[in-house]
Amino acid sequence: MAFHFGGQKTLLILLNFKARDRSQRRPSSAQPSFPPLPSVQNHAAASSKASASPHRRFILLSPLQSLRLLPLLSLDSQWQIYEVGSMRLRHPSSIACFLLFWITGCLYADFTISGSGSVLTPGNTVKLYRQDLDARTQTEEIGIKIQSDKSFELQVPGQPGYFTLDISGWGKIPLAVADGQQVEISIRSKEASGFRVTGSPDTEVLLAYEAYRKDSLYRLVYPPRAALNQATASRMSPDKMAPLAQAEVDGYIAHKRELNDFTADKAGTSIALYATSLRWHDSYRMDEIENQVAAFAEKHPDLAITESMQERLRKFKQTAIGAQAAPLAGQDLDGTSRSLNDFKGQFVLIDFWASWCGPCRVENRHFPKVLDKYSKNGFNVLGVNLDSNRTIWSRTTQQDNVTWPQISDLQALNSPIAKAYNVSALPMSFLLDGEGKIIAKNLHGGALDQKLAELFGD
Repeated sequence: MAFHFGGQKTLLILLNFKARDRSQRRPSSAQPSFPPLPSVQNHAAASSKASASPHRRFILLSPLQSLRLLPLLSLDSQWQIYEVGSMRLRHPSSIACFLLFWITGCLYADFTISGSGSVLTPGNTVKLYRQDLDARTQTEEIGIKIQSDKSFELQVPGQPGYFTLDISGWGKIPLAVADGQQVEISIRSKEASGFRVTGSPDTEVLLAYEAYRKDSLYRLVYPPRAALNQATASRMSPDKMAPLAQAEVDGYIAHKRELNDFTADKAGTSIALYATSLRWHDSYRMDEIENQVAAFAEKHPDLAITESMQERLRKFKQTAIGAQAAPLAGQDLDGTSRSLNDFKGQFVLIDFWASWCGPCRVENRHFPKVLDKYSKNGFNVLGVNLDSNRTIWSRTTQQDNVTWPQISDLQALNSPIAKAYNVSALPMSFLLDGEGKIIAKNLHGGALDQKLAELFGD
């Protein structure tokens, strides 16, 4: 018998205590020791029946908790499963098969994605990819060919999540699909926006978020970025480029704040909340977003994307101002090992940068001045390069005359170092005091000068 308890599927199990031999039998008054199970709840409706025998115990289990029952099927277990749901299953193999079927069926909810359109080409492929924002990868879930009537239908046996539907010969559609949804897509034209999705409110939120994100980028980020790129091409002096670089940084911060506004105001507990998590601003309306994640976890406790968002929030706290900086180590271009421990007792700026980051390159030209001025006070810079090509890293280092210590594992934004510091975009920096605590974040140009002047005097 299955129940929905607190919005979560549960299964009623009756366990029966058994003694291994006569020497192990307990007095009738002694209650057997029940094996530990996470968050086990006695079922009130069955309490009268269970109380009739102190050697039986009714419990309600979620799918994941049911996994803990499998060891009870061994012959030497003191507990045996007597009743599962409304069925009396005595043979361990039968019970094991039932439990695994129950667990799998509850954890992995089928959903369907169907589509049609006169612009589709029969025989072309349609593939569904699951997006992993932590690994920045996508995994193919299922694929099918477009039918002769220019339609397709995917039966997806998997967890809800954030997907990309890739329709060969047409384009891609982002999807946020929840448990049991029947998503229907109508392809109306060859334009990227020429489609309509029904049957998935979560996807509607995601599509609105993506439209808002692109509009925000065009308003706040692209104009200062274009100005900086033009200044770089014209070989403008670093001093004149500094305010342009800061304008792009300020624009990107404003952009992320706008995205947090959308998330807090409109994402709710939809699956689309996970899609927004990659670009959360760590110090703006995060209390509200934290509450959203908590509500999402109550609604979807067993989803991988739930754990992903919770972990992201934990890392925000681990990299907040006042927190102890995470360990950091790697090799420089010469293969020499470098570590944050090399700077114990000193102030150090951990600067994440890459060749493709315009503001980072401008900052590289600024660091020699601040190092010349404040190194005598115990100030240092430790660069963390996030390129993926050693040759490019080396060439850019020479072009920017980077002489301070730097490391790289050439894994770009997938670097474990970047993930430890929750770095999902550049530029990003952390200023640490002599005890290794974070005292400021993302300081560049004049803002960095001002902070260092406060610490060490002008």
